[in-house]
Amino acid sequence: MKQWTYTDDIHDYIEIDGLKFRLNTAYDNIFQLFNYLEKKPTYETFFATILFKADIPKFNELTKGYTIAEYAALANYIMKEYITDDIEGNQKKITDIYKDSELIFASFYFDYGISLIEKKGKMTWKEFTILCGNLSDKTPLGKAIVLTLTPDKELTPEAKREKHKRLNMLNNKIDLDSQLDSLASVLKATKR
Repeated sequence: MKQWTYTDDIHDYIEIDGLKFRLNTAYDNIFQLFNYLEKKPTYETFFATILFKADIPKFNELTKGYTIAEYAALANYIMKEYITDDIEGNQKKITDIYKDSELIFASFYFDYGISLIEKKGKMTWKEFTILCGNLSDKTPLGKAIVLTLTPDKELTPEAKREKHKRLNMLNNKIDLDSQLDSLASVLKATKR
């Protein structure tokens, strides 16, 4: 995603053959787009989600002769210019927009007094990413990130357990301890 500057237009759109198509880059719509792409990654789904509904018939008519490569190029352009340069990322995973949604919500409220629920459909993805990227270390998400990045040798045993629990959650690894605790609880309940 290109870096935002004060002179940038806050309204995202693409232009095809002289026609402008507005992009729905509200932060909650982009989360929905990521969700759809994980479940049903088609160009139809991508464009039906990223374009405003009123523009879809005009877009479909204009692009009906497009090849898969042309749709791919347009989708890649939109992703790179307006959403992200690298969705997958090759860095060590320290946060997850879905798994950390409660931490993100609480952190926006903590640092900025912003309720993301009230900002649905209003806050742009650019605004969301700028604010999220500048959350302080004192927020719930900031504390979780600091914990994740702190070397084990600098942590107490309890903090080390929390860190590894978080890393397992981020990497979808099974937390055997919590599964065993859950199983023990079930067995105790059925024994009664």
